[in-house]
Amino acid sequence: MATITRGMCVFSYRNMLPRRIVNYSFQPQHAENKNIGKIVHVAIIGAPNSGKSTLINKIIDRKICAASNKVHTTTKLVRAMCYCNDTQIVFLDTPGVVTDREQKKYNLPPSMLGSCHKSLRCADVVGVVHDASCKYIRESLHKDVVEMLNSVQDMPSFLIINKVDKLRSKKQLLTLVRNLTNGFIAGNSIPGPTNPNKQERGFSHFSDVFMVSALNGDGVSDIREYLVNNAKPGKFHYSTEEWTDQTPKSVIEDAVRAKFLDFLHQEIPYNLKVKLDYYEEIDNEDKIICSVSVECPSERLMRLISGAGGGRLQQIKSSVRNDLIDVFRKTVILDLQLHVKNNFLLAS
Repeated sequence: MATITRGMCVFSYRNMLPRRIVNYSFQPQHAENKNIGKIVHVAIIGAPNSGKSTLINKIIDRKICAASNKVHTTTKLVRAMCYCNDTQIVFLDTPGVVTDREQKKYNLPPSMLGSCHKSLRCADVVGVVHDASCKYIRESLHKDVVEMLNSVQDMPSFLIINKVDKLRSKKQLLTLVRNLTNGFIAGNSIPGPTNPNKQERGFSHFSDVFMVSALNGDGVSDIREYLVNNAKPGKFHYSTEEWTDQTPKSVIEDAVRAKFLDFLHQEIPYNLKVKLDYYEEIDNEDKIICSVSVECPSERLMRLISGAGGGRLQQIKSSVRNDLIDVFRKTVILDLQLHVKNNFLLAS
C-alpha cells in the first residue's frame, strides 16, 4: 500500500496511530513495576553522515544525540527515549559503520567498531537510515550495513530513505526503493520491470520503507507512529521522565565536539580533546552553569580555531549554548576555553 504524506511517499503495510509528546529528564533509573504499557527498542544503523542522530532528535523533539555535517560525530552507543500513547520507544543511536583505517585516520575511539553490533543485540527492530542525496552511494546500501542485517535476518527491519528533499526529481525514488530493497517489501514484489541478472544492491527483507527529510522533519512522525503500532506489551525499562541514558557531562561534551566539527574544516576537529571542567545545576533558578575546555595540538592551531579577535570561538560558543538550551530546557551559562596541552588558555 502506498500513501502520500506531506509530499513524501510512504510505503507501509501497517496502520498508523496518533502521537503525543511527554516530558523528559536526566539521571536514568529503572522504571517501577507500575509503569506497564508497551515498549520497543529500536537500533538505528547506517553509513556515516546518513542522518541517524538528526532523525532521532526530530522524532523525540529534543537534541539528545550529537549531530554535525561531518562523518563520525557519534562515537558511542547512545540511548534516547520518548513516550507516545502509553508506549516507551528506546532508540539506540549508533556510530556510522567504521573501518580500522577510518578509526585511525579520524582518531576515533576503538569502541566504535563494535557499537553497531552491540545495538543489534539490544534491539527488537532495526531501522536503516540511507542518504539519498549523494549520487555516488545512494543506489546501494553500504556493504557493512547489509552484512549486519543478514546477521539478524529474523529481526524486523525497516528502511528510512533520508534527505529526499535534495533529489531534483522524485521519479528517482521508486527506482531507489527497488534497488535498496532488491525489489521486495514485506515479502511482496514491487511492481515494475525486473532484471534477474542484476546484482543485488540492498536487503530483501525490509517490512516497510519510509521517505523522509530528517533535517526538515518531513515524514518523521510516521516513523514514530509505526513504532508505537509495533511495540509489544511490557514493563518500561526507564521511567517516563527520562529521555537519555547519558550523563550531563557526556551530553555537554558531545554537543561541544559536534559544533567544532560543524565549524572547522577537514580533519582539524577530530584532533581536539573536549573536557567538561565544571557543572552546576541551580534548580530554584532553572539554570545550568558549565565550563568546557578544548585541548588543541598546537598554539598555531588554537589561534586558527579562535579566529580573528576570537570571533569564531564566540560563534561556536553561541551555537553550543543554543543546543544545550534545547536539550536541558533551562537557561545555560557556558564558558568555553581553548588551550594547548600544558600551556595557556584562550577564553571565549
